[in-house]
Amino acid sequence: MEMPANVKDIFEKERVHQLATASKSGEPNCSYVGAKYLLDDETIIIVDNFMKKTLENILENPKVAIAIIREKQAYQIKGTCEYITKGPIYEEARKWMKAKGDRYPAKGALVIKVTDIFYSTSDEKAGLPI
Repeated sequence: MEMPANVKDIFEKERVHQLATASKSGEPNCSYVGAKYLLDDETIIIVDNFMKKTLENILENPKVAIAIIREKQAYQIKGTCEYITKGPIYEEARKWMKAKGDRYPAKGALVIKVTDIFYSTSDEKAGLPI
């Protein structure tokens, strides 16, 4: 699914978002992610620097959700995630992360294909697809 311009703007310009994952048995996990960028209008890249439970969950269950917010605009982005540790997309993500500092190991990259976007606002649109 192609992300609209306002959703992309929030994703790119707000510093941190929340990434939700679940294990194969449904045990939830939520973590903050800041090492992120858009590969294209339908694909999100999140760099794995220090993921533990998040990575375990993604390897068991590739379904993820990302909560993004700016003032009164809030959205939930859902997608399917692939974890990569080699290839051109990973190398680009690693280079991008290393440019921010050597303290970031850039162990892998989450490649998230956006499947759905929902309003997460506190009004009558809450929960509706965009």
